[in-house]
Amino acid sequence: MGFATVPPLAADADLFAAFDVLGQKWNGIILHTLATRPARFGELHAAIHPISTKMLADRLRELLDAGLVTHAQLPPGPAAYTLTPDGRALLPALEQIRTWWKHRTPAPPTTAHR
Repeated sequence: MGFATVPPLAADADLFAAFDVLGQKWNGIILHTLATRPARFGELHAAIHPISTKMLADRLRELLDAGLVTHAQLPPGPAAYTLTPDGRALLPALEQIRTWWKHRTPAPPTTAHR
């Protein structure tokens, strides 16, 4: 009696690359926060108040490098961060994750930062 050969598991390379950026703490929150409008650094920091200024700067740099966010001059005043088309394309997925979390059974403990 022979045993069936089980194919080896392999992580999906595209998901691996995507979660390299999206899996970083705060990146999804920053993207979702920019969904409504462009925001300046101080506005983002106030909206995501538990994040340190250094961490916010680091994460924004990652999102800029990944092409998900831009940093451009908006009149009047200093430059603001805004979503690129690629960043905006992630919003439905982020909303699905948010909805999934809200409707889990049993309800998970609340750890919201509001």
